[in-house]
Amino acid sequence: MSRDGVKHLIGRLATHQHLVSHAYYNSELIKDEENARGIELLQQHKVLIPRGDDAYTLHTTFRRFLDAALNIERLYGIGSDLGVAFERLEQLTNALFDVAHEGKMEDRERIEDEIRQSIYEISDNLAADLAHLRTLVENRFGNVSTLAEKKRQNAYYIGRTEKVVRAIELFTLSDLGERIQTQGAFANIAAMFRAQLQERLPSFRQNLSDILEILKQYLFEYREIEERTRRVRSLWLYLERHPVYELQEWDETAHPQPWLLKASGLSIRSHPWVRDSEYTDALADLAGDIAPPPLRLPVERPRGTLIEDDPAPSVILQIKPYQWAIENLITTCKSQNVRASALEWYFDHPNDLGGMSVSVWLQCVLEDLGPRKKKELGIAVVAEESPDPIFTGNVMVSDVHVEPA
Repeated sequence: MSRDGVKHLIGRLATHQHLVSHAYYNSELIKDEENARGIELLQQHKVLIPRGDDAYTLHTTFRRFLDAALNIERLYGIGSDLGVAFERLEQLTNALFDVAHEGKMEDRERIEDEIRQSIYEISDNLAADLAHLRTLVENRFGNVSTLAEKKRQNAYYIGRTEKVVRAIELFTLSDLGERIQTQGAFANIAAMFRAQLQERLPSFRQNLSDILEILKQYLFEYREIEERTRRVRSLWLYLERHPVYELQEWDETAHPQPWLLKASGLSIRSHPWVRDSEYTDALADLAGDIAPPPLRLPVERPRGTLIEDDPAPSVILQIKPYQWAIENLITTCKSQNVRASALEWYFDHPNDLGGMSVSVWLQCVLEDLGPRKKKELGIAVVAEESPDPIFTGNVMVSDVHVEPA
């Protein structure tokens, strides 16, 4: 006697009825050592589906069956259209926001369960539609045999996929996801919303868009097949009406019909078969009439001579007045072993600086006597600085002292 699958499934449900009841009323079931075996058996029969790390919930179809059997009416109803499902989810979030601010804990828990179930249904429906569409695309609507049926199914699924993609785009552009992630009223459902819907929607949309492009390509191919089929059928009907029809030898006709000229002819080029001894004399006569090729002697070019370029003109750099003044300042400092002030040097030798201002002179001394130059000359440079009263972080240099290191 063959095994009854229905009895076997009902027996499994009866054996693990406590797990089914817990998953139905609590929206999810956590896997542990005690219920691991039962969860695996129910998952094999597609009663439970995974929802995260060791978390499971009832399959959407089975949950709807229990809702109908127990006469439980979901808040705002459950729509089969994805746009209606997104609208219902937004209505539920608005209701949760209101009851959370009113402090109604019982209503808040009930609406949170409804939101979780709504998110599960949207995710399940998208995954099921994607798998179904992918199967249809891969076998090119192999479940129907005629071209007319394939075209009808293709047009139907193009419209349906466009609606689903448009609904996903509108939901992505809305502020619902940002509200759930940022507002405290949705703290209990934010993680589940992000894992089950928000992070998966871009992948769903991309896959559905790719399938939509394939469906449109199929529609174009079906139209081409229909045109070719119409021509073949017309020829078949003509041959049925004229069973004694014989094809005419059009290649022997001097003036063919105009419809024969629509197809481009074959490009043919003839050449003699030089290996045939019968044509040796004729080919020799033809070769004798061919003029010999012109003789081209190689042209020798004269060897070139090396011309030396004129040397680049030398440029003598003139030492600037302030550089002479800095050298004199350093010489005085090292020869007399004293600490020299650049400011005093400026006022004692005004003619040596060519009319340079005090601020420019102090800047030239600091830049010219940098760390490397100070080490080479064996001197130390100390700048008298004071903080700028307006621009914080800047300093004003009033004098620069040069002394032996």
